[in-house]
Amino acid sequence: MKTWTLYLVLPGRYGALISGVGMLALWALIQLWLVGEIFWASTGLFFAAALAYLPAVHAYILSITRTAIIALAPNLSLSAAKQSETLGRVGNAGWRYQIICIVIGTCAALLHIQYMGIITLLPDGSPDLSSNMTRVNITGTLLTWITMITVIADLIRNNSLVGNLALHFKQIDLFRKQPWQPLARVAIASTLAIIGSNALFPLMFIDSGTPPAMKILPAMALTIPAVIAMVLLPLASARKQIKKQKLQRLEAVDQAIRRLPNPQSLIDMQSLNTLLTQRAHLEKVSTWPFNLDNAGRLLFYMFIPPLTWVGAALIERLVDGFV
Repeated sequence: MKTWTLYLVLPGRYGALISGVGMLALWALIQLWLVGEIFWASTGLFFAAALAYLPAVHAYILSITRTAIIALAPNLSLSAAKQSETLGRVGNAGWRYQIICIVIGTCAALLHIQYMGIITLLPDGSPDLSSNMTRVNITGTLLTWITMITVIADLIRNNSLVGNLALHFKQIDLFRKQPWQPLARVAIASTLAIIGSNALFPLMFIDSGTPPAMKILPAMALTIPAVIAMVLLPLASARKQIKKQKLQRLEAVDQAIRRLPNPQSLIDMQSLNTLLTQRAHLEKVSTWPFNLDNAGRLLFYMFIPPLTWVGAALIERLVDGFV
């Protein structure tokens, strides 16, 4: 069963971009109509941006995942039918899986609503749900958490599928990282879902009396484990295979060195030097299937949310200084 967020995105090359812009405008207009004031300069704009961004980036990342699986195909000892089956499972979480995500998202949203004190109490102790702004905040929080949990859980599930393909590599070349790069691209692209969402959080700082740290903490509680899972799952099996091959090669070189405990001839000395050089090169081989470009891209993505938070805090202080 297709993941429900993908039904919100148009097909085609620019479908994700068009859908994202369209949903941003739609959510903003709906909330503006309900509240009737410039609410969207803060929390409302965050809800609109997050609910537009998450389905669009989900579809975009899945397109990268499918391209990566196709790129890996020549290096895999899998039949065409098995590869096609893996492609078919990308973005198609079962209905039970999706219901679990909705339940978890709802629970997280309720905890967030309680933590932020969104619902105020009347003198008789009953919740005050009379204002449209309160209803918008509750609905926006629920929809954002449900969408975020669904997208992140589906990406983690897909990354696990892609990571398992590393177990079927025909040959493992320790000195060439290029065959592994489709896995690295999937791992890095997947982080855009959570990193991009966190980069939107400064929207909630604008004209808000709530301390920024209080609004960031719930997102940070999800960010760290989600990013770790997204990056590690596609690469864990590959790293295990590379590490295994590296240990085997080192053991073979060590055995050859042990057969030359006391070289006497020039040929034996040259052979020993060659073996020692090979061993030195093997020890330097990284077991992570990253090249420098992808490693740099990952580091750049990780710095985006803190930079936006710091930038938003500085801008807010400057504005306060002029007001």
